[in-house]
Amino acid sequence: EKQILDCVTNFMTGYYGLRKYLTTPFPFPLIQMEHTFLFFYVYTMSFALVKVFDTMLQNVLIVFIATYGFMGLDLVSCELDDPFGEEPSDLPVIGEMRSVIEDVYMTVLD
Repeated sequence: EKQILDCVTNFMTGYYGLRKYLTTPFPFPLIQMEHTFLFFYVYTMSFALVKVFDTMLQNVLIVFIATYGFMGLDLVSCELDDPFGEEPSDLPVIGEMRSVIEDVYMTVLD
């Protein structure tokens, strides 16, 4: 009986942790500031690198790699903003729920 109560306590702790994560809004002005700073940084970086590299090809290549990296990080952060949706990149909540139910069922039967 104590084992079941411990499992239920751990499950409820995790459940309320996820619920707190879902109900805490992410401030939209913070996202706007991040997009603005990223835009400003990426589009002014080439001016700062003009005197660092000798050829235009080196400058273009470094700016492209940095832009690709920063924009990729921004897109990944936007994608991970809500991991509990219906998109293909979201967490498999239904599968995890079935696994938890099976584990509880097996614990009760043992």
